[in-house]
Amino acid sequence: MAAARHTEIDPVCGMKVAPETAAASLEAGGRTWYFCGQSCSRKFSAAPEKYLAQFQEKTLDKVQDEAQQQRLETLPVASPPSGAYICPMDPEVRSARPGACPKCGMALELAAGLGAGADPDEATAAEMAAMNRRLRIGIVLTLPLLTVMVSPATLPHPLEQIFSPRAVGWIELAFASPVVLWGGWPFFERGWRSIRNLSPNMFTLIAMGTGAAYLYSLAAVAAPGVFPPSFRNAAGKLDLYFDSAAMITVLVLLGQVLELKARRKTGGAIRALLQLAPTAARRIGAEGAETDAPVSEIHPGDRLRIRPGEKVPVDGSVLEGASFVDESMLSGESERVEKAAGDRVFGGSVNGNGGLVMLAERIGGDTLLGQIVEMVGAAQRSRAPVQRLADSAAAYFVPAVVVSSVVTFAAWFLWGPAPHFAHAFINAIAVLIIACPCALGLATPMSVMVGLGRGAQDGILIR
Repeated sequence: MAAARHTEIDPVCGMKVAPETAAASLEAGGRTWYFCGQSCSRKFSAAPEKYLAQFQEKTLDKVQDEAQQQRLETLPVASPPSGAYICPMDPEVRSARPGACPKCGMALELAAGLGAGADPDEATAAEMAAMNRRLRIGIVLTLPLLTVMVSPATLPHPLEQIFSPRAVGWIELAFASPVVLWGGWPFFERGWRSIRNLSPNMFTLIAMGTGAAYLYSLAAVAAPGVFPPSFRNAAGKLDLYFDSAAMITVLVLLGQVLELKARRKTGGAIRALLQLAPTAARRIGAEGAETDAPVSEIHPGDRLRIRPGEKVPVDGSVLEGASFVDESMLSGESERVEKAAGDRVFGGSVNGNGGLVMLAERIGGDTLLGQIVEMVGAAQRSRAPVQRLADSAAAYFVPAVVVSSVVTFAAWFLWGPAPHFAHAFINAIAVLIIACPCALGLATPMSVMVGLGRGAQDGILIR
């Protein structure tokens, strides 16, 4: 094993200089200083106090940086709780399989991490594709319902002059059923799950509102004779709310698509960190033969060759060779760090023009980069106090909205204008839909995730 060569720092330009090959040397401050060239020597001799003060300041900063890096290296690697899928809004909810969170109804997503063996984007991309498909078909089928709704005021010959009111009702039912029952099925599932688990959320209100509007309209079309006169409008007909149920479903689908896009963007910082880690390494066998192997197959104790321009695959120490390594992905310092035998190297850093042989010591999630990824992911999944406050407010808010809807229905039915039931029904549904606390449960977690993600991109880790 080659011995590490002793070097000194030029106090003027900061370059490393071997004493035996230095261009000049001077005595100052009780020690000998070595210089890479005569120009640095002349500058130092002209103002030694200035350069000694600058050197001491740089040395102090370097010591502090190395201490911070050492603290990161020695952080214990927390074992992730069982279950690869977590809820983006309620991190304590974990599952071994994909699905919906029983508390908030949000789709579970993969937890990111080095060596996880799965792309966190896959589940979100699949869910977004499904929601996009439901949204597109929902829009196409809802447009005819809007035409029926506005036809009396905009068309010269309203549809009811061409078709009978009963036929128009069946036409609306045909267009609205796929939108509400198929497009909105995920919301009904989440709403039912929230009621069953006694965790009311925005999907509780959406399912109740759209379900009530659709079922009432279905009954009005299929069995209009069972409704008393008080349910009918001034023309003696039953009002239908297929258009309202379909439009609400389409708007909620649009909100889900936008939310999924936002969630993908918030994970960009972790994905960028994961991409820093190389996927392959060149392993040196016991007899000196070299083979390329996936990083997942590298074990502590393996000898690896790092060729010029390659990324260091794992954390370890240099056995042979010398080079300058770019560690800006960890330290933010653009100046490359000289590495020789005995020095530490970190996975994800980029080798310069020299060749190195290293000993693998930490792999996967145990590397410094892996610990940073885990820290960022854990911070994004943690609950800030403001998020707990929003959760507490939502727990009281949803039942209060349901009670308000019931009170609204009773007030309009007892004291509202005729037809009493029609006015009471549509206003009660309006209270359920308009008061959905979508932003209450989404804004604070998204704000925390975006802030932590952008900070990680700029090299700022927040605990």
